[in-house]
Amino acid sequence: MNVERAQDLIGTPVFDSDGNRVGRVGNVYVDDHTNQPEWVTVRLGMLGVRETFVPLDGAIKAENRLEIPVSRARVRNAPSVEAEGGRLTDTEGRNLYAYYGLADPDESDINS
Repeated sequence: MNVERAQDLIGTPVFDSDGNRVGRVGNVYVDDHTNQPEWVTVRLGMLGVRETFVPLDGAIKAENRLEIPVSRARVRNAPSVEAEGGRLTDTEGRNLYAYYGLADPDESDINS
C-alpha cells in the first residue's frame, strides 16, 4: 500500500479477524527506512478518545473498511504508546512487534 492510499484510510472503520467492529483509523505511521505505511492507530470507544497501534501487515482494505488480522480484544489490550512527535521510538516499535507476534523488519535487516 502506498503512502497516499494509506492516508485515505484515516477515518475508515476497522474490523477484526472475526468481523467485529474495532473502531476507526486515527493516523497512519510510515516506516522511516522504507517510507511505506507500517502502522495505523485505531480510535476506540464511542468517543474515540483512546488510540492504539495496529500493524498494517496482513490488513486488507475492503470497500469502506479496513480488515485487520487480529482480534478486537488484542487491539484493546495493546500497550499504550504516546508516539511523541508523530514517531515511534525503536523500543516502542519493537514492543509493538512483539505484542502482535510479528518479526521486527529492522531486526531482520541486522541479522541478514
